[in-house]
Amino acid sequence: LSSNFSLERLPPLPRRGSGYWPPAPSSRPKPPAGERHLTRDVAQVRTGSVILIWAEALTAVLCTLFLLFAGAGVILRTPATCYPIPDEVQERLTAGRNLDGLKNIRGEHGESYCVRCCLWRPSKEDGKVHHCNVCQRCVRGFDHHCGVFGRCIVRGNMPCFVVLIGMMFAGMVTAMVAVTASAGVDTGV
Repeated sequence: LSSNFSLERLPPLPRRGSGYWPPAPSSRPKPPAGERHLTRDVAQVRTGSVILIWAEALTAVLCTLFLLFAGAGVILRTPATCYPIPDEVQERLTAGRNLDGLKNIRGEHGESYCVRCCLWRPSKEDGKVHHCNVCQRCVRGFDHHCGVFGRCIVRGNMPCFVVLIGMMFAGMVTAMVAVTASAGVDTGV
């Protein structure tokens, strides 16, 4: 007799009481109210941490791209930077000799002629100018040559270099906060 009775004809199930919590995806019951608040806070910390980590990563990538592809303050050879060629340099070049052993030549107004790059560098009053022994170029605002990036770190790219180093520490702190905030909390996921 019961096999002929359709399930659609059954009355709806009674409404659940106020103490019932629907099962979580893992079929575990929801935690009590105080723990639910803690779970919500942890979720907010996780969301904030994820946003921070992505922002820090994007900032680090942009700074790295700037360090790798933007100019590093190299003084280019132009008629304005190469002329007048000092007599000693011109004599050696005309005779077909190299410039090894020749020291940089001081100009009348504090500038110096780099005998390796064959150009005039501005005076020290215009900022620190240095011939990088790794890059083999004269650069303005020289701080150091970075072996990690293979570039000179100069006044122009120093902010990106400092921010990139800062992002490493910020990323570590953000990751520690995220891990600490979620340690020992079972969210049922």
